[in-house]
Amino acid sequence: MGRQENLYVRELISYYMSIGVDKFVFADNNLPNTEKFSDILHDYIKNGTVDIIEIFGDSYGQLYYNTLYRNYRKRCKWLSFFDFDEYLVMHFNESKNITVQEFLSNRLFKKCDAIEFNWLMYTDNNLLYYDNRTLIERFTEPNYENYANRFVKSIVRGNLTTPIFTGSIHQPNNSLRLCNSLGEPASYYPDCIVPPIFKYAYLMHFNTKSAEEYAKKIVRGYPNGYHESARKRVNLFFSHNKFSKEKLKVFEDFFNMTFNKYHKS
Repeated sequence: MGRQENLYVRELISYYMSIGVDKFVFADNNLPNTEKFSDILHDYIKNGTVDIIEIFGDSYGQLYYNTLYRNYRKRCKWLSFFDFDEYLVMHFNESKNITVQEFLSNRLFKKCDAIEFNWLMYTDNNLLYYDNRTLIERFTEPNYENYANRFVKSIVRGNLTTPIFTGSIHQPNNSLRLCNSLGEPASYYPDCIVPPIFKYAYLMHFNTKSAEEYAKKIVRGYPNGYHESARKRVNLFFSHNKFSKEKLKVFEDFFNMTFNKYHKS
């Protein structure tokens, strides 16, 4: 599900196809009369790799993933519910990025209805602006100490009872047989956080990208239409990334405002 992701959608498809994903379903939540996923995905739509569901300007929030699951659960062995800034890495015996088929066929996951993957947050690499390299090329610094690494996203087995997600899309319904990325039973956490595990698999999470890209993300708001103040979101940016006057100037120029002295100290 995405809004204003046209810059990133083709590299997302390319990456996930390289690890064995063979079908993509995008809920296009762009605002009316702005960019559309279909503007740049004609070839993938034509050959059946991509389906587009148009929900322009709606404030469904990410629990719309329940609708996607209901529509596709009988057509797929497994369905993953990831965002545009989340890239799955899988490996056994230090052989990184095996295919999803190799990973899911492992006996560890034979009795799992859903497999949870921790985020591994990546820094901004001290980049100020967007450039046309891929996310993986631009952002190479994982932050293993970031508290947000405790959050998870999931791959869910097809043809299960819906809804898959209840209060949050960070953990599936607790009536399912939940497993962590080691194949062990996963506890259901009411606050949707799990102590991070990176041994066999994780999600590279490029949630801030560069300062310029994060400023645009602030304007875009959250998937359910909710917006927070620029001041609050800039505070959040610097909680994930090192402070610099150059980054702060990007935000001040973009929003035409002065941020608080805390950032300038």
